[in-house]
Parts: sequence; C-alpha cells; structure tokens
Amino acid sequence: MAKGRSFAAKLAHELSTEGKVICPKCNTEIKRIKLVRKRLSKGNTWMPRYEFANICKCNEADVMSGKV
Repeated sequence: MAKGRSFAAKLAHELSTEGKVICPKCNTEIKRIKLVRKRLSKGNTWMPRYEFANICKCNEADVMSGKV
C-alpha cells in the first residue's frame, strides 16, 4: 500500500522545477501530449495516426485547433 503524503509534500512536489522543461518565451512548462489524427488506409477506410507534440501556452491554441 502506498504511503500517504501530506498536502505540504504534494504542493512542494508540484512547485518543484526539477525535471521540467520551461519555455523561454511564455515561462510555462512544456508538456508532451498525444495527438490522434486520421489517415487513409489501403482499403480506403480511415485509421488513427498517433503523434506526440510538445505544447506550452505559446502554441497551445494552434495545436488544439488542429493548425499544426
């Protein structure tokens, strides 16, 4: 069974910048998300295409709207 963590410990972990990549433009954390896009298969049907993208506040609107 997992050891319980206090609220202070959880908050300290969230505020830590260790292992996080920070965008120099907007000063927010760069997160890696999985995008599911469509592609046409050999049988002329649609199949999912999985991609990963790094997003921050600078490009979040473009990625979420499908422009990128």
